[in-house]
Amino acid sequence: MIEYVRGKVLAVHPGRIVVDVGPMGLGVDVPSSVAHAAGAVGSEIQLHTHLLVREDALQLVGFQTDVQKQMFLSLTSVSGIGPKVALKLLGEIDPGELAGAIVRGDVPRLTRLPGLGKKTAEVLVAHLRDAIAKGKVAGLKPGTKSSVATPGFASVPFGDEALLALQALGADPARARAALDKALAESPEIAGDTSRQVAEALRRL
Repeated sequence: MIEYVRGKVLAVHPGRIVVDVGPMGLGVDVPSSVAHAAGAVGSEIQLHTHLLVREDALQLVGFQTDVQKQMFLSLTSVSGIGPKVALKLLGEIDPGELAGAIVRGDVPRLTRLPGLGKKTAEVLVAHLRDAIAKGKVAGLKPGTKSSVATPGFASVPFGDEALLALQALGADPARARAALDKALAESPEIAGDTSRQVAEALRRL
């Protein structure tokens, strides 16, 4: 697979960047936010990419960060959400904000995004809420040792999946810990439910 593309910006179109990689120019479909953030023609660019293989075509999609890429892959795993819709969604909302809305089950917020009706939004929540709450979308999984140390994230006790998930959503470790502690103190019944812990902590951040 093509994991990333690095080269010079050859052209920028709505939702598409052409990258000069030496002997060829690669057309990469991107969220509109990525196209808007691309530098001027001739500037250096690096995109995290994924190659979509279909019977009738190959499509290379690209993202600013690996988290954005992982969110795209998660979105397209949901029935009713294809690559085109997933790219539109990520062009309108930050992956962390989108993940937070999914974990909270905020269907009204999700349906304000392009391409998402109420039914699809509900399917999206049902399909991804637990995976996001456990940090799997960002590639974080609880370790098998007494602590988990991941670059960019504070070490946390084994089993503290809610804290890992909050950090995966971009929360500062100290603020995430404080919000989670407050949520547990005010709603002790959520102690055994990672999804609810994350949702309640997000409301307090």
